[in-house]
Amino acid sequence: MSSYRGAGGADAALKPLYARLRDDLRARILEGRLRPLAQLPSESALTARHGVSRITVRQALADLQQEGLIVRVHGKGSFVSRPQVAQDVTRLQGLAEALARDGHEVRSRALSTRDVAATAAVAERLQVPVRTPVTELTTLRYLDRQPLSINVSYVDRALGDRLRKARHATRDFLAIYEQEFGLAIGHAEVEIDAQAAGAAVAKALKQKAGAPVLHVQRVLFTRDGRALHFESSRYRGDAFRYRLRIERGRMGEGAPPAGTGT
Repeated sequence: MSSYRGAGGADAALKPLYARLRDDLRARILEGRLRPLAQLPSESALTARHGVSRITVRQALADLQQEGLIVRVHGKGSFVSRPQVAQDVTRLQGLAEALARDGHEVRSRALSTRDVAATAAVAERLQVPVRTPVTELTTLRYLDRQPLSINVSYVDRALGDRLRKARHATRDFLAIYEQEFGLAIGHAEVEIDAQAAGAAVAKALKQKAGAPVLHVQRVLFTRDGRALHFESSRYRGDAFRYRLRIERGRMGEGAPPAGTGT
């Protein structure tokens, strides 16, 4: 097979067949004719429709997968990737607050709430003695009705009792603390690293075990410096990213003297 039944002018005709097919599919995705999570035609259907070989189809799909535009699921076919959303971390805000402006819907579903003894890691973040009774809240967060993150939060038991009664399906904890509880939030400390999803996390996020996840740990502090809320979240690596802007100070601000090492 050497023909190609697709769009394109003289310049397109000079490209290899796989590149023409790739560009045609890419345009359909970027222009919205193929929506996020939509299934692409099968390899045999693309072969017949465009008059190319199966090898040509596979090369075109491999390029689109490398670009992150599609995902290929063994035994099921190829699907348009859902676009990643980004949260600006240069200011403290909740996820729903950050993404609502772009028209995204963020919802949470409570998976469990229980009282536990603070582990060493939790106690350090909340600035309490080890084995202090705390409340653990586990939630599954959805972005536009698709699983985005699984979150485990820890607060002192008095605050936990209040959170049990609060409606947080569509509200950030930040909003509840400020608007309902009247607490003044001052700042947060955030740590981010990459992990491989364990079996339980992968199941909740509808991924394969071992898929990449973004692990975010955040501690919220009141304005008087008291640790209020510790949260450990795991986000789908293919659906979420953080965005920040870092300014470089004027020459000499925080820089070592001329002629010294860094």
